[in-house]
Amino acid sequence: MEPRKIIAWVFTSLGVGIVLVYSYFVLEGYIRGPQIVVETPQSGFSTTTPLIKIAGKAIRANVFTLNGAEVPLDLQGNFSESLLLAEGYNIMKLTASDHYGREAKKTIEINLATTDPNRIEMPITATTTATSTITN
Repeated sequence: MEPRKIIAWVFTSLGVGIVLVYSYFVLEGYIRGPQIVVETPQSGFSTTTPLIKIAGKAIRANVFTLNGAEVPLDLQGNFSESLLLAEGYNIMKLTASDHYGREAKKTIEINLATTDPNRIEMPITATTTATSTITN
């Protein structure tokens, strides 16, 4: 094989390699899509405190919602939101979407336990007695 053909083949291969690597970096967001990483709390968490903080990171996302309400992200994609739980089983739905229209969804299930498991709630009934005095 001639040296000119070897040099031409090497430069052609190098050029194709550079184009492929550049294309991957440009299209990486489209190839991977958005991701949601929840740092706290983990799904299946049980607590007795009704106020919790959900924190994590939305990667490659433009819009991030928690139970349908948009949550602001910082420049690195971090989010932090405080929620008040209802007693019993709670479901939080996280959704991240990118500018290509692709979505990532994650569900967190949390149980808010009562402080006393043997507590029996009785309905509250109020009785009032009205007295009036008439004087002439």
